[in-house]
Amino acid sequence: MKTKCVFPQISLEEFQQVWKDLKENKQAPDERWQCMAKVIEAHPEFVPILEGKEATLSEDAPDPFLHLTLHMVVEELLKKNEPAEVNQFYSIQKARGLSHHEIVHMLGAILTAQLWLIFSEKRYDFELYKQMLKEYANYSSDVFWKKIQEEDSA
Repeated sequence: MKTKCVFPQISLEEFQQVWKDLKENKQAPDERWQCMAKVIEAHPEFVPILEGKEATLSEDAPDPFLHLTLHMVVEELLKKNEPAEVNQFYSIQKARGLSHHEIVHMLGAILTAQLWLIFSEKRYDFELYKQMLKEYANYSSDVFWKKIQEEDSA
């Protein structure tokens, strides 16, 4: 049986509304709002974008909406434990002493590699995704990011 998607159809406007609600100390209406609030709070560098005070960030900065959305997708994968390799990766990296936030970034990087495959080659390789999760779980943070850069360059 498929589990219901908790975070469907994320929009920039919704992130902006959650930020506005946070500033006004409004109570969290649901689990989705809580997750979005945590993601925003973890990235104060994106607040000017959410407030409409800044249209763009520096060239080397990630796209704020994409970055926040990837956080939400990874949180969904962790919550659903689908595939199980996501939580295995998380457990291994957590045991290494990494923070939740850094592990989410790592999982987002692996997911981004899969998204690139989808967009560039018009295919999705679920087995490759699970294989990457298993393999990359065994790398320290430094080695992980070096390997991800090598994948990006390939």
